[in-house]
Amino acid sequence: MSLDVLICTIDAGIRTVPAVLLPPIKNVSWIVSMQYTDRKFLNEVPDELRNRPDVTLTFLEGRGLSANRNNAIARSCADVLLIADDDCRYTEESLCRVMYFFEMNPSYDIVCFAASGYDGVLLKKYPSQLTSFETAFRNGYYPASVEMAMRRGLGIYFDTRFGLGSQFLCAGEEDVLIKDALRAGCNVVVNPVVIVRTDRNTTGRQFLSNKQLQLTKGAVFRYLFGTADAVWRSVKEAVSCSVRHQVNPIPILYNMLRGIWILR
Repeated sequence: MSLDVLICTIDAGIRTVPAVLLPPIKNVSWIVSMQYTDRKFLNEVPDELRNRPDVTLTFLEGRGLSANRNNAIARSCADVLLIADDDCRYTEESLCRVMYFFEMNPSYDIVCFAASGYDGVLLKKYPSQLTSFETAFRNGYYPASVEMAMRRGLGIYFDTRFGLGSQFLCAGEEDVLIKDALRAGCNVVVNPVVIVRTDRNTTGRQFLSNKQLQLTKGAVFRYLFGTADAVWRSVKEAVSCSVRHQVNPIPILYNMLRGIWILR
């Protein structure tokens, strides 16, 4: 069993990538996909990345995190692909745990593991035990890219309409990818074993103040559930925000409905 850790970054973020790497580990390689908005950033690639035989560098002009992740997926040759960012931190034990789990469970196609902040506090509430994704999702779980590992060759890629750097929809690419995987018949599970530490300040925490996130949530609802259900869920979400955070629900609902219309 082999593992590729797919690290995506953009522009000067390439300078932080060496901190993600571990000393060489048997059957583990690192695919670093660097997007750039100006060719000057290509001069900032650290020598450590160029000189390690277990690191593959690939470059992609422009913006769009989903396109960048797809570029890394296309370059991977390992049995299992682990999605990563340039602020992730791993241990040899955690990477070996990912490989072992896939080796021992050949029927699973995509596994969502758990993540914590650098302080060791879990990013969110996870199921208490191994659970099908559908069950976990119904109980309030939502996926994050850095939790996800998948077998190579599934033919599943990130939808480039979603994710940081896209024109309208700045998040939600994980939900959409897993929905595509389930529609394709993939077996997706949630395994609440922590495999990565990362920055706790994720994009989703800005929902109340970020109109583009509100737009995106409406679009994701539409993709996952269809138009009628998406409208109902948007109303419930806006009302919930009003009750829990004492904010005006009308602008939030308006932006979520705009997201539904944009996707349609």
